[in-house]
Amino acid sequence: MKVVTTLVVGILLSACTAYTTIRGLRPWAPKVLDMCFHHPDQIRANFTNVSTTLDSLVCFYVKYHQQALHDIIGAPLKRINMMTFATVYVLMALEGSRKGFKSSTLLISFPVLGLLANLIGMPIVFLIIWVPLYFHYWESPKKMDLSITMPQVYGILLGILLGYVLPSALISSPYIANNSMLEGDLLCIWQVLPILIVPLFGHIERLFAKMGSSVDGVEQADLKKRLTDVQGKDACERTYLLLGVLNMLVWYGSYLMVAHQGIHLKDSLLLLLNAPGQLPAGLNFTELGQLLGARTILVECIAFIVSFVLWATFQSGLLVGLLVAVATPLMGPGAALAFYSYYREGQIPL
Repeated sequence: MKVVTTLVVGILLSACTAYTTIRGLRPWAPKVLDMCFHHPDQIRANFTNVSTTLDSLVCFYVKYHQQALHDIIGAPLKRINMMTFATVYVLMALEGSRKGFKSSTLLISFPVLGLLANLIGMPIVFLIIWVPLYFHYWESPKKMDLSITMPQVYGILLGILLGYVLPSALISSPYIANNSMLEGDLLCIWQVLPILIVPLFGHIERLFAKMGSSVDGVEQADLKKRLTDVQGKDACERTYLLLGVLNMLVWYGSYLMVAHQGIHLKDSLLLLLNAPGQLPAGLNFTELGQLLGARTILVECIAFIVSFVLWATFQSGLLVGLLVAVATPLMGPGAALAFYSYYREGQIPL
């Protein structure tokens, strides 16, 4: 029942998110698409040298992300969403790597889902695809082995921190000049990072496995298996706590950055939400793109919040879902998801 319910709710929410995003970009996107596909002399449209069509699509994606990154409100919102994306990706990867899931379920396809999410939006992929799949396998009458090893957990965590979070921090930092060739190249690579960094997980996992642990000295097979499972569970909990702290740092750091610049946050957010119906007078095309780009990032952030609240509600009940909703403005969507995942991990039987 949860599978069907989450799928229907996910489709409705995703349709609303897509409609709001497309409507918001309508005054800006058609002209940029036209330049990328038909006037490469007016805009950089050469990224991969694989095909003209692919380069034109990459051109639009790069230009789209640049708009938000160059906006005074869009840039901090983008950083928040990047860290939230990383948290969701860690969740997907950990669930897909559980012993009972990684050999016979579609949850192991998290690299493909991560790539797709970076193209069409993580809230859409999370709620339409991942959550229904998650409930389908978790509610299966077949008993699954839910264990995961400590090296697997830390391989995934460090792989995503090093392979996705650090490049994202670099791209959104002031050290990369706006509209530079380097910025365009980094954004082009960043689009496919979720699938490029997957081999890194295995390399880091093997490093942790070689380091060994106190469990390695246990000779009794049943006890060793039990201790290994406990160790993996503890690693998952530590991972979610760390991600919660990192998300809170990004959340409050972004707020302080905006406040330090003397920006009235409430008025700025209302301006974004009212666009494109109500736009400030005298905007040039570049300023219009930045404002609408920031608006789409805000819409994605709201979609993240709704998605996480719904998942927590379906998984743990209405009260827990309400607690996630209340906690989100205090710590950010990524931290709310991470701390809920920590709570949920404690409820999973070994």
